[in-house]
Amino acid sequence: MGFDAHTGPLKGIKVVEMGIWVAGPAAAAVLGDWGAEVIKVENPAGGDPVRALMALGIAVQLPVNPSVEMDNRNKRGVAVNVRTTQGQEVVKRLLRDADVFVTNLRAAALQRVGLAYADVRADNPRLIYAALSGYGTRGPEKDRAAFDYAAFWARAGAMASLGEPEGPPPSQRPAMGDHPAGLALAGAVAAALYHRERTGEGQELHLSLFHAGMWMMATDVETCLVTGLGPAPTGRAVPNPLWNHYKAKDDKWFHLVMLQADRYWPRFCEAIGRPDLLDDERYANVVVRAGNSLALIALLDTVFATKTRAEWSELFDRFDLVWGPVQSIAEVIRDPQACALGTFAKVPHRSGEEIEVLRSPIEFSATPGSIRRTAPELGEHTEEVLLEYGYTWEDIAALKEQGAIG
Repeated sequence: MGFDAHTGPLKGIKVVEMGIWVAGPAAAAVLGDWGAEVIKVENPAGGDPVRALMALGIAVQLPVNPSVEMDNRNKRGVAVNVRTTQGQEVVKRLLRDADVFVTNLRAAALQRVGLAYADVRADNPRLIYAALSGYGTRGPEKDRAAFDYAAFWARAGAMASLGEPEGPPPSQRPAMGDHPAGLALAGAVAAALYHRERTGEGQELHLSLFHAGMWMMATDVETCLVTGLGPAPTGRAVPNPLWNHYKAKDDKWFHLVMLQADRYWPRFCEAIGRPDLLDDERYANVVVRAGNSLALIALLDTVFATKTRAEWSELFDRFDLVWGPVQSIAEVIRDPQACALGTFAKVPHRSGEEIEVLRSPIEFSATPGSIRRTAPELGEHTEEVLLEYGYTWEDIAALKEQGAIG
């Protein structure tokens, strides 16, 4: 399969990205999936730091860097040194013709090189300036550096709320906060473009990883705001045993998710072959079961250890229970439902191989998104883009001599 056709609701929208690592580049990648033309601006001295970071656990150099491909598809790449006056002018020329600027560089760094919103809005008042930071634009920590591990996962409450009570808090996997934050920022850009369509006005918009993390934890945050009570890690010692995870005979885990426990209790007991539990007064209703939850969880552990997950799967589905398998990533990429959804796109790569890329999750019926190109090499399209923006070959040669472009 070759590249997808160029479609998408943002076809014709021009995006300039100055992003590093994941969250900013991910937002621009989603805009590219939705049809926008994206130019990625990188430092000629090494480019986006993610280019030097292979996926965790991979000790050998691979012809395909998964992190680069995931968040930089559908982009052309230019290498510009914005620490030079000439390089700053190159980016400003790109922005004069852009609809959107996406960045997750720190505000102070952008200000130093003359690329803050106040510096570029006069030349392009229709520009949507979409910035992402660790901790926001105000307050004592607005300039603090952050990854999603710190601002989204640890600082915003998720890390302290999970795990077993007697154990250490669990860490997140790479970019767990960055990717949903990037998707949210892309959605915000779309809303700002809609506002511009009606009014002709551009604007600056901002998303912080810290606030995005609190939004992920919004149910617990709001409960604490109202009641003053915050969650503590409970592990599997939960009051509703039908909302818990269990291990089957083959050591594979699954998660029961029956919040309305009394509604499901009769057919749950039938499904697991224990109709006698219906007459056990210790488990008569959700309130009584909560008081005896540890005993019931221990009982269910012994029951679920008698069959494989596949066997339980057939029974759970037959009795219309709500559950999900606890899958490894290796299982996820082979999941028949993921394949049925067209979750993965096959595209040719410069290595000569065809690679699979995870699509962004929004589906448009009339204007479907597409993956049209894999990630660019550092500065791959510098000359091509500058020629499109009115630079001559003599100009490009001079910029190279001045150290403004790579």
